[in-house]
Amino acid sequence: MQRITPLFLALVFLLAAGCGPKQPAVTDLQRKQAAALVSEAEFAVALRDFARAEGLFHEATELCPDNGSYWLQLGTTSKRLNKTAEAKKSYEQAAKAYAAAYKTNAADPSPVLRQVYAYALLGRTDDAHALLRKVRKAHPKDEEIQGFDEATLDRMMADPGFKAMAI
Repeated sequence: MQRITPLFLALVFLLAAGCGPKQPAVTDLQRKQAAALVSEAEFAVALRDFARAEGLFHEATELCPDNGSYWLQLGTTSKRLNKTAEAKKSYEQAAKAYAAAYKTNAADPSPVLRQVYAYALLGRTDDAHALLRKVRKAHPKDEEIQGFDEATLDRMMADPGFKAMAI
């Protein structure tokens, strides 16, 4: 019995160490600040000032790391600046954010379609197709999900505009 207790405690500490600190919840003020930064970044994109837009999108993702859209916009802006490694990191973060959003609310499958899009941008076409099949099976009555099939995904990935933003 004495040997089991220290072993058990060691196991508990190892598991707890692996969990790491949880991210603090994003406040309403942070969401509003991030939205203002994104609005300004989108204006910078319209003016083709991609360097400025990239910095603003980066600030927005720091404030709201759970917003996959901000990560995608940061990634596409980085890609336009030929910063492929940074774009890849942003697309990966977008995929994670969308997966977490779906995990939080599985009744809303729309984040999964955005995750499929992020996978496609990353060049993870097999993962994109597999996830699309999975979500279509899980949500057979959702018109948006059922309207987006694998042929649609393939057409999207073949589009020159998409290819320019993909890794």
